[in-house]
Amino acid sequence: MSAARGPRKATAPRRARPGPARKPRPKKAPVAGLSHLAIATANADALAAVFIAALGAERGAEEMLDEGALRVLFLRLGPITLELLEPRGWDHTVARFLGKRGPGLHHVSLDVADLEGVLERCRAAGVEPIDASPRPGAHGTRVAFLHPKGLGGVLVELCERPRAARRPR
Repeated sequence: MSAARGPRKATAPRRARPGPARKPRPKKAPVAGLSHLAIATANADALAAVFIAALGAERGAEEMLDEGALRVLFLRLGPITLELLEPRGWDHTVARFLGKRGPGLHHVSLDVADLEGVLERCRAAGVEPIDASPRPGAHGTRVAFLHPKGLGGVLVELCERPRAARRPR
């Protein structure tokens, strides 16, 4: 250091730069992630065989839902879960979907921690639930569907896993 500098002058404290006020931290997002993609098909076994042979999917659990009217077969495809929906009767909603639109993407399922809270939030935003209250889903989950009219033509399922089975965030 040079002795020629002398004592330092006192300076005014720095002021914060003008600009927009800081936004409050957002609350935890109501959606934790993608639960699964559901595909409607008349033959889950045949479609599963294609996914296994072509893309290396792994066959997972199988369940019967809606009092045996819907067979659900799960496939793991890397980090993605596919749910193959095979109706067992002509009067099931998935059978009517197949009759109108043919096989293909049926719905996108989203993981949520507070199903009732998300349903209330959707109602407040003008998105109409199909299910007035949650109902049992596969693997011990509780689910509710949102009407596609309010979500760009996509049927969305909200899926709440049992506490012990929730994915770490």
